[in-house]
Amino acid sequence: MKPSPPTHFVLPNLLANWPFVCKPNPHQEIVAESAAWVESYHPFDSRAQAAFNRCKFGIFASLAYPCAEEEHFRVVCDLMNFFFVFDELSDQASGEVVAQQAADIMNALRNPDQAPTKGDSILGAMTRDFWKRTLQCCSESSAQRFITNFDEYTNSVWQQAVDRDLGIIRDTTKYFELRRGTIGVRPSFDYFILPADIPDEVIEHPQVERLVIGAIDMTILANDIYSYNKEQATGDDAHNIISVMMKEEGLSVQEAIDRAGSIYCDIAKKFCKDFENLPVFGGQLDQCVKEYCWGVGNWVTTNIKWSFASERYFGRQGMEVMEHRIVELRPQEG
Repeated sequence: MKPSPPTHFVLPNLLANWPFVCKPNPHQEIVAESAAWVESYHPFDSRAQAAFNRCKFGIFASLAYPCAEEEHFRVVCDLMNFFFVFDELSDQASGEVVAQQAADIMNALRNPDQAPTKGDSILGAMTRDFWKRTLQCCSESSAQRFITNFDEYTNSVWQQAVDRDLGIIRDTTKYFELRRGTIGVRPSFDYFILPADIPDEVIEHPQVERLVIGAIDMTILANDIYSYNKEQATGDDAHNIISVMMKEEGLSVQEAIDRAGSIYCDIAKKFCKDFENLPVFGGQLDQCVKEYCWGVGNWVTTNIKWSFASERYFGRQGMEVMEHRIVELRPQEG
């Protein structure tokens, strides 16, 4: 007798034994200012704007950058909100359209004072706006690193669109290679120590890089675990590690969720060990590295806390789901 299809799955407890504790940034008035800034560009129809409001990206910014002062925190909020705008506008677009979106964004970052003769697109104008504010409170080294990392991010989003056009579903290894770019985490890390002038060789130290990759991979796994139910219901789950594992390894939903959780926990253990043995550079650089790496660990906590506090994945039941961790499988739409 054929077994009944699953009706639910259980989420792993991804915060078990994780030592990084979030606290909100005190400048909460800036959260509303940044949200109003997004809405002033009218990037969405009323339905998409309502979805944006339910995501509560201000919570993410507040928890991920708790010590940022007003000017710094404003551009942090703008960046977190901008990620959503680009994600929404590129999500169903063709590779050709996303290539132009990426070009508009990167042109604004590289030439903030030279708008195109024919005028900016929404993405170009928003980028130019928040980047000019960023340049007022960041070092030259931070600015250059961000441009490099954001170029990698926009290129990855373009490649995802090309994969979508061609119906390509990657295996686990190739999926992680692309997803590390599309997740947008690395350029977000550049905003932790925005005003500090830190040499590239410090940030690129192998141990610091292991922490960065570990946090990126934990963010990928958590996001894909939490977003799977919504994405499988809408048929938009090809770019999700749970679907990739199910297809590649013949796993059930729960088996794939458990496997992703196990991989996550292994990465978390290695991360904590590396964090306890940070490299030493001498002088003020050591404090900057500690702040940067603490921010990387705190990002992991933030991502999980926000996933339940916003309505992006679990609707208004997020805080309840965080407690019991049981997710009812949504029926597929259409």
